[in-house]
Amino acid sequence: MHLYKTFSILTLIVMMTSCGTTKQTTATYWVNSAKVDCDAGAGKTTCLQVTTADNHENAEWSNFYAPINGFTFEPGFLQKIEVTETKLDSENVPADASSIQYDLVKVLEKITDPKLAIHDIWVATHINGKEIDRTKAPNLEINTTEMRVFGSNGCNNYNGQIKTLTSKTIAFGPIASTRKMCLDMAIPDSYDKALYNTSSYKKDDLTLTFYDENGGEVLRFNKVD
Repeated sequence: MHLYKTFSILTLIVMMTSCGTTKQTTATYWVNSAKVDCDAGAGKTTCLQVTTADNHENAEWSNFYAPINGFTFEPGFLQKIEVTETKLDSENVPADASSIQYDLVKVLEKITDPKLAIHDIWVATHINGKEIDRTKAPNLEINTTEMRVFGSNGCNNYNGQIKTLTSKTIAFGPIASTRKMCLDMAIPDSYDKALYNTSSYKKDDLTLTFYDENGGEVLRFNKVD
């Protein structure tokens, strides 16, 4: 009788444990150096971006909506991490929560993000390869931590999101601006078009150059002291 009770208790414990989780696997992620705005279902928030690619260069980043227990995000650093993924019993998971529990095993690698080199304020010197009047020069502030840009096109102020950013490529999301009309709109209009057509960049000391998808120079900037 005692043996039967012991067996029954052990069986109950196993059943309760199996109800809580069903499967556990291990995965490796690169975590991007900046969070991005995202919609997590309960409203706007910020999310990690991760990739399962071996190399973070030119990786396709995906928004990561769930917490990673034990992981500390550090802006400006790319982190390669090993995590366990535990699939939870769907009956015990709230409707707005992840059905997978993520737990940090260890940080495999942590490096300073090379994209931080362009995290600065820049003033335009050339548009489409032609030098412009410095008194009317547009400016650009790049914030790689928030993945946003701010500045003036020489007439109107603007701000927007950086949609894609690697050590070589950059693309901007929708950019909002004021609607003031200036006497000479040639530079502001050319600058806006060039910024829209930007797909890659190169930083050389204190100079930042943007290129279109064909490799043609569209904008050149100098770092603001």
